[in-house]
Amino acid sequence: MMKNLPLHQIIPLLEGRVISGSTTKTIKNAAKYGEHLITDHSLVFILKRKSALPLPSGVNNITVVTSNPKALKNVRKDVTVIYVENVKKAYYRFVSYYRSLFQIPVIGVTGTCGKTTTKEMITWILKQRHSVVSTKLSHNGLARNLDYLLEIDDTTDRAVFEMGVSGPNQLLYSAHYFRPQIGIITAIGTDHIEGFRSQDAYIKEKAYMLEAVGKNGTIILNRDDETIRNLDLRSFSGKVIYYGKDSSAHFRAHSITFNLEKQGMDFKFLCRDGEYACFVPGFGTHNVSNALAAIIASSLTGVRIQDAIRRLKSFHHIKSHLQFHEGRKGSLLIDDTWNTNPTSIEAALEVLVETAQGRKTVAVIGEIEELGSYAEQEHRKVGSLVAKKKVDLLIAVGKNALPICSEAAKLGMNPSAIHMITTQSELLALLNQVASPNTSILLKTSMRRSFTNTLQALVANAKKD
Repeated sequence: MMKNLPLHQIIPLLEGRVISGSTTKTIKNAAKYGEHLITDHSLVFILKRKSALPLPSGVNNITVVTSNPKALKNVRKDVTVIYVENVKKAYYRFVSYYRSLFQIPVIGVTGTCGKTTTKEMITWILKQRHSVVSTKLSHNGLARNLDYLLEIDDTTDRAVFEMGVSGPNQLLYSAHYFRPQIGIITAIGTDHIEGFRSQDAYIKEKAYMLEAVGKNGTIILNRDDETIRNLDLRSFSGKVIYYGKDSSAHFRAHSITFNLEKQGMDFKFLCRDGEYACFVPGFGTHNVSNALAAIIASSLTGVRIQDAIRRLKSFHHIKSHLQFHEGRKGSLLIDDTWNTNPTSIEAALEVLVETAQGRKTVAVIGEIEELGSYAEQEHRKVGSLVAKKKVDLLIAVGKNALPICSEAAKLGMNPSAIHMITTQSELLALLNQVASPNTSILLKTSMRRSFTNTLQALVANAKKD
């Protein structure tokens, strides 16, 4: 719940006029009418101009901000009505004011993939000694911004926000709420292209993180990502920190190895202060990259690098992020069904191959959504990745997945090892045929109910064998 504020303190910022009701209230929540939960003592902004708007029943002492007070219905005596000429401007003045009340380190994380894990790693590190507000899982929709902002109160001393985008200007919209002084761009691949005119427009949107942190802010960039490496930083006057395996990175990882016994990655962390041995739970070099960004960001808020490294050793990954299960007929099942795009598919295929330990590798890859006119070329890239990694069996799922199959065959994969299916029943039947103790199966797709059911069926059946 937000920091409690006296109503009389807020009224001048809104540039409003009290029409009715008391001004001696305490505001304990804020909400947009129709978008957020309205509770007792809420400040409610009505941005809709309708002829009749019923106020919620069962809540007390709310304050309504509107440009059309005549449209309100059920105005009780405990309701305060404030008239403003422009409700949208009044709302954003309130947002700016509330954010300005807290002088705390705020970290913003964006990227095509890795942003949720990186944000969770930072939060895990900081929570050992700090009170931290952060976005929940990957729930980064714009409508949630106000709720996350209002979680900050006088007890909060750090905040970490995932800032996703699915259309133009969304990153700067979120930045208006959170005002991060530290920004991270984990990777820029291809995702959510349907919401943009082109790949260039998508790249530009991610690069707005430079503007979000401001001229005195710090931007943390993945030096191993070619698109990020080519970003134009000439107009950015803040501090730039690069991380990655690249020898020119300020913070570098090297000697990276898969630790199959501990189910994670060993690596050496090299920086100006020295070299440190590190371990991060979870397989894949992408997890090393996420860990680098998390260590750097945490250190910028006052955490010693050694403490951040120690804390990461006990990090727990989010469900369905390359989770390992015992599968049907003793097979190894790798669940990476949280989300999908070409960049994360490449990382998942690396984990499938590197952890197989002689098992037959099976990649179940679903069609990728929201690619617009880029759909065919991006699906072909996936087929190329499958062939390059020398996966033993490819199962492409979905009517738009045909380019995955054709490209894999074109690049030399045995056509008899390539299957395209469109239903869950077909998938389960095929996996039942190939599953054995000598089989490692990757389920890689977005959060579709059909694939959730597939995973549940495979794991449940494993218990019966």
